[in-house]
Amino acid sequence: MIVSRYTDATDKLESAFVGVLPSGKRRKPPTQAEWTTALERFNAEARLIRNQFHLGMIGRAVVAYRLQQRLMASGYPADVVRQLLFSMVLSAFVG
Repeated sequence: MIVSRYTDATDKLESAFVGVLPSGKRRKPPTQAEWTTALERFNAEARLIRNQFHLGMIGRAVVAYRLQQRLMASGYPADVVRQLLFSMVLSAFVG
């Protein structure tokens, strides 16, 4: 089912991000080097997930929106979520 596929893809992306930048309630923000490394690792995983779930344009939009909502609800700062989604869309979800 398509909805289940979107949910599964969102679950995997959320796990991938939490794996590279563990806590949304972190006391000190990540350094630039930590952030760059985290984004590179996350975007590589996002490309694999996009291909694994055969996400089309609508699917990518749905998954990106759901990921945004989940990360915000988990306590990640809006700036972090915005940067993450922008980076993911440009490097892993375009094309």
